[in-house]
Amino acid sequence: MIQIKNLSKSFEGQKIIKNVNLEIYDNETLVILGPSGQGKTVFIKTIVRLFEPDSGEIIFDGINICSLKKRQLDEFRKKIAFVFQNSALFDFLDVRENLGLYLSMYKNKRPNEIEQIVLKALNFVGLDRDVLEKYPEELSGGMKKRVAIARALIKRPKYIFYDEPTTGLDKANAEKVSRLINLFKNEINTTSIVVTHDIQLMKDVADRVALLSNGRIEFIGKKEEIDNEKLSLLYNGGEINGL
Repeated sequence: MIQIKNLSKSFEGQKIIKNVNLEIYDNETLVILGPSGQGKTVFIKTIVRLFEPDSGEIIFDGINICSLKKRQLDEFRKKIAFVFQNSALFDFLDVRENLGLYLSMYKNKRPNEIEQIVLKALNFVGLDRDVLEKYPEELSGGMKKRVAIARALIKRPKYIFYDEPTTGLDKANAEKVSRLINLFKNEINTTSIVVTHDIQLMKDVADRVALLSNGRIEFIGKKEEIDNEKLSLLYNGGEINGL
């Protein structure tokens, strides 16, 4: 379980996250929904201390990670995975190396073991061994995203964070990512936190939804409680992706 208490974060004197309180339950998919510029990405990066909070508490399984030193924080991060908006694959490594890096660095696996785990993860995301020797620049946007999800799966995390996972993808690839988010949760019984502006993605994967506006959570509840009136207020009458 994750407990966020009075969390705030500012950049250059501007408060981006404003005294947010939130509980995220084990084995649920929580979608943090809102248009661009509302602080969604800052929020989830602060939760895992990629950004340091200005104030507040971030409690994972009873441990306030704000008090952890670097070595303790590095150990804690072995329990989490983060799928970045741009996928964040290493450009100088091919797919095999990108996927096997964690296993070779932290799990002391033999090369043949790494190969089997990598192939299993690729199969999970609908890719085959033909991509193993490709570099990120040779992959489509949808393939990069699926490789990033495969990399997260290899880590077997308790918590996985997705930052705008369908941004830049066409409808077919966005649907593949939605299915993978659900499959991932069922495969390893993980807790998923998904940041998005995509209403359809929210409908496809959410157990609960938090509406984030101007750095504050304006609503939290089940997706069935989200009506068009709430969404119109959140998006200020603008175009809403997925409706």
